[in-house]
Amino acid sequence: MASLYDFPDIYDERFSERANTVYREHYQKIFSGCEITDILDCSFGTGDLTFELCELGYQVSGSDLSRTMLAKAEQKAEQQGFSVDLTCCDFRELSQHFCRDFSCVMSTGNALAHVDHPGLVKTLHEMDSLVRPGGYLYLDSRNWDVVMKKRDRFLFASPFIRADGVRVNYVQLWDYHSDGSITIHILNAYESEGRVFRQEVFEEHLMPFSIDLVQSVLKELGYQDVVIKPLPYFQDQDFEDIGWYCLRARKPL
Repeated sequence: MASLYDFPDIYDERFSERANTVYREHYQKIFSGCEITDILDCSFGTGDLTFELCELGYQVSGSDLSRTMLAKAEQKAEQQGFSVDLTCCDFRELSQHFCRDFSCVMSTGNALAHVDHPGLVKTLHEMDSLVRPGGYLYLDSRNWDVVMKKRDRFLFASPFIRADGVRVNYVQLWDYHSDGSITIHILNAYESEGRVFRQEVFEEHLMPFSIDLVQSVLKELGYQDVVIKPLPYFQDQDFEDIGWYCLRARKPL
C-alpha cells in the first residue's frame, strides 16, 4: 500500500493560508518568554508545520527521513525566500548527523508515533543531545491516551475545495492490532461536477504512546517547566478533552 509521505503534493493539499496563520499564532503563544533563537525540527516533512517559525524570525533547520518530502520543502523554502538547512536522516540517529546544538529541538506532525516505544525513547534522547543547556524540547502529537480509550474506527474530515474547483473528500478507517499498533487506511476522493474522477488510498502504521511515557523520559533527562497545551493553542483544556497536544519542556542549565 502506498505511503502518503511519498506524495508530498497530496500531503500538502489540506494545508491553507488560514492554517499557516493559526500555527504562527500558536508558536507565538507557546514560545512566548522563551529564549529561543535557533530551532531544529527533526520531523520537518514538507515544512507546513515549521515554515511559520521562519516568518517569526527564528533561524530554522530541519531533518526528515523522507527525501521526497524534503525535496518539496526545499522548493517551498526557495519560493518563499527562506534559508533553511535540511538534512535527510532518521530522528533516532540525530547525533550522527549534527555536530552542533540548538536552543530548541522539535518533533512536529505526530511523527513520534511512527516508531515503536524503544524508538520513541531513543528519539527523545537523541533530541536532548542537540538541545543546549537552558534550551527547549518541543513535540506535538495526537492524544493517544484518548484514542486508545475511544477506539473509534472511522474519521470523516470536512471536504474542502481546491483552487481549481475540485472538491476533495477525505476519510480514514482505523484498524487496532493486538500488539497495540494501529493501521490507518486513508482515502482521498476527488470530485468535479458531481462526479468522483480519482481516488487515492494510503496506509499509515502507527504505534500509540502515552503522555506518561514521554514525561517519564523527560524527567529522567532532567527537564523542567513541562507545559502541555492543546494544538493549536487557543485556550486551556483538560487533557482528556484534547484531541492533539503539544509539549514544551526546558533543559536545565
